Amino acid sequence: MSDIMTKELLTINPSNTVTECMRIMTEKRVRHLPILEGTKLVGILSIGDVVNWLMSAQKAAIDNLERYSLAEIKDKE
Repeated sequence: MSDIMTKELLTINPSNTVTECMRIMTEKRVRHLPILEGTKLVGILSIGDVVNWLMSAQKAAIDNLERYSLAEIKDKE
């Protein structure tokens, strides 16, 4: 295994932002990041987790814009 494993272990902590994690994943070309609180492993963030979060955030933004647009239209009527 030591011949094929990643040598540099990249970790994050719960206070890292999604943007920071995306940057690390992109720049270092990794798909998973262990999440540590001190020396304790508290989770693993996957690229799928990030994509799902982004999709949810985009949907929320779209929903808010649609509600705003509909309110503007009703106010003009």
